[in-house]
Amino acid sequence: MNISKIKLVYYSPTGTGKRTVEAIRKGMDLDYDVIDLTPPDAEFKSHSLAKDELAVIAAPVYSGRIPAVAVNRIKKVKGDGTPAVLVAVYGNRAFEDALLELKDITEELGFKAVAGAAFIGQHSFDSEDSPIATGRPDGEDISKAMDFGAKVMEKIKGMGEIPDLEIPGNHPYRKGGGGDPRSPETDPDSCILCGMCARVCPTGCVEVTDIVETEKERCTACTACVQNCPTGARHWEHEGILKAAKWLSTEHGVRREPEVFL
Repeated sequence: MNISKIKLVYYSPTGTGKRTVEAIRKGMDLDYDVIDLTPPDAEFKSHSLAKDELAVIAAPVYSGRIPAVAVNRIKKVKGDGTPAVLVAVYGNRAFEDALLELKDITEELGFKAVAGAAFIGQHSFDSEDSPIATGRPDGEDISKAMDFGAKVMEKIKGMGEIPDLEIPGNHPYRKGGGGDPRSPETDPDSCILCGMCARVCPTGCVEVTDIVETEKERCTACTACVQNCPTGARHWEHEGILKAAKWLSTEHGVRREPEVFL
């Protein structure tokens, strides 16, 4: 199989998926383009990949599933029997059915999985009080991602027809997370109205004028605004989120390692 170019395709609100696929691409050592599905306008753009391109498609895991906003944007990307490397990035608890779901989605779009992986990224709810995979992907993760990329390229050398890839997971998928509308709050005393929260929000649900307003119904709890706020003004007060963060930090604090499927 001759690959002309790599296409990095990712939905990555806090950058963990982006850093992971960039490391995988380094291990592949080929020319590449980027399709960033994170900005709000990504839902209005369509993309097509050719048979001789290799897609590296990454999405975060929310409660063991691919979040709906990521699914909708990935569906804007079409393949033509295009080989794909599928990457689920999760916050150290479990990836459950997410990688299988990503395989099912991309197959319907014209992609054929040649490899898959589940990598760990700093959890969206990570904080000083409730550390959850803080700083990941770290140096070890990046090294393993590069090694994975190199192994993928070795696998597809001389490959003709792509065999079906076995991916762990269950049908039907586990029920995804839900709950009441919620979003981070803004401390008016420390907020400098810089607009960073609005700029990094992947759904465009934050508006900054002389105050910061958030449309809670459209917030996905990705926490990009919290992690990028320069003064720490954006923070969680929602009882359910704080309780979940404490539970994850306590019960799922032991380091997990990436898993690859070749």
